[in-house]
Parts: sequence; structure tokens; C-alpha cells
Amino acid sequence: MHSYSTPQTDCWLAARRDRFIIPEIDRSYLAYYLPTPPPFFRFVSGHFPSQTVTAPHSHPVHAMHGCLHEPLRLSTSAGDFDLDAGDFCLIAPGVEHYWLNYGPRTAATIAVLFHVNQPGRWPTRSGVARALRDLEQKVVGVQWFRSSGDHSLQHVFWRLADQLTGNAAHREIDVAGCLLTFLSVVLRKLDGSQAVAADNSIARRIRQVLMSRVNERLTIADVARHVHVSPTRAKSEFRKTYGCGIKTYFNQLKIWQAKRQLCDPNLTIEKISRQLGFSSPAYFTRAFLRHTGETPSDFRTKNCVGR
Repeated sequence: MHSYSTPQTDCWLAARRDRFIIPEIDRSYLAYYLPTPPPFFRFVSGHFPSQTVTAPHSHPVHAMHGCLHEPLRLSTSAGDFDLDAGDFCLIAPGVEHYWLNYGPRTAATIAVLFHVNQPGRWPTRSGVARALRDLEQKVVGVQWFRSSGDHSLQHVFWRLADQLTGNAAHREIDVAGCLLTFLSVVLRKLDGSQAVAADNSIARRIRQVLMSRVNERLTIADVARHVHVSPTRAKSEFRKTYGCGIKTYFNQLKIWQAKRQLCDPNLTIEKISRQLGFSSPAYFTRAFLRHTGETPSDFRTKNCVGR
């Protein structure tokens, strides 16, 4: 498992042998929340500023905790998990855990609770109650998932993120549908191998470069030079692992950041374009339209006015 440790982090982790003497520096806060029907509860996104260490806690129900932006460590009584964007863990009831952000920037998370004993008023033929029984049987500790390189997991994970963080007024049925689809896909994965395959190390390092420098203009040659391989190998390894090109992935990261920034009325489209390293507002508009089906102005009008 990849580590992002620093000398300060190593001191914190040495202290975790006695979990309650970890120096708690909890500056985390709730950024987004959506109400959901049972069996889903507390569908939220949290932000964790640099150097945050949360208090150890556990849930009386199953939980999904995932990473949206910037690497985070989820430390649990079943082991430590370094989560990058798109990674998530399913955690069984009673498993103690806490978050550590030892990176230089604020990290974002996504979470939802599954109450297996409160399936809601779904019809028997919906399969919801059965799915919850399967979840209870298959997740008894902590199960780690990495969505990168897995199209079905990647699709449902980022659909959840868009529902939660898109700043749009979502219909309840859309939110419930995404959560049910997520549960279904995860259970299918659990029916197969329980092991999480390690990402190709070169591709993973490239991804970390893209995430950490999302506000810059990077060429493939720049990225390849940073991870000490040729541009041809960089492109090949990244596509083999993540299923898309480096430039496509980099632009997707920029568009996700742009969606958040467009809801800030103090930022003009020109300024957002410049901050995200696009060569011009016109190119930014074309890229945004290509990825989302609407222009930045249309997105701002529809999703962000009055928020």
C-alpha cells in the first residue's frame, strides 16, 4: 500500500499504538449533506484541512468512507488505509477509525451509512433487504476498494460524488437510485475476489502528479519527466491502468474543480479558467462543454445562482 508519510506523520503513527494519545487536531467540517431514504443515512461530504487528525470513533451500522480529493489516511482498528481520490472503504459496525490528513492541502471525503436492520419501505421484490443481508455477511471488518482501473466502480463512485457535491437540487429518486446502484455494484465486487489489486506504480505516480498540480499547465513530457520515464511509456502505462489518456484525465480533474469554483460568485469564468491553467477562457468553455454537455455559464445559472 502506498504511503505518503512525513516525519511529523511518522510521530503521529508511532503514537497510534495507544490510539487515544494521538494528538487530535480536528479542523474538519461538514461541506455537503443530502437527505436519503432508509436504509441510507448521513450521506455527506467532509473537508479535512491540512494536519487534521480526527477523534477515534465507530458507527453502530455499516459505513462507506471514501476520498474525493487529496490523499488521506483512514486509520482503523483493522489496519491503516491510504486513500487516493476514488478509493473507499466499507467499515463494519463497531470498527474504530479516524482520519489523518498529513498533506499540504484540504482533502475532501464522501460518506454514507447503511442500516441493515432498517431497510425502509422498499417492496420485497426490490431486493433491498436481501442486499443488506449480503452486506452484513460480507463486510465484517474493513474492505478496501480502489475505483481507478475499474470502470463500473469508478462510474458509480463519481456519480455519487456528483449527486452530493454538484450544488444542484437533486430529486430524491435520483439520489436513492445512485445509492442503490452503488450498493449493487459493490456487492457484485464482493462476490468476486476480496483482494484489491495494486495499481501500476508508474501510473499511480502520474496520477498523483496530476492531482497535486491540477491548477497548472502540464504537458505529457512534463509529467513523464517528473516520474522519470519516457512520454511514450507514461502514456501507455497510464492508459493501461486507468483506461483513458493522461490529458483526458487531467482535464476531468480540472472540470471537477471548475464545478466547485463556478458556485463562488466572486470568481469570474475568466479567473477560474486562469486559475485552472487553461490557455484561454474560450478553451476552458470548450473543454467544459465537452465533458459536461453545457457551458460554464449555463452550469452556473442552473446550479449555483442563489446558493
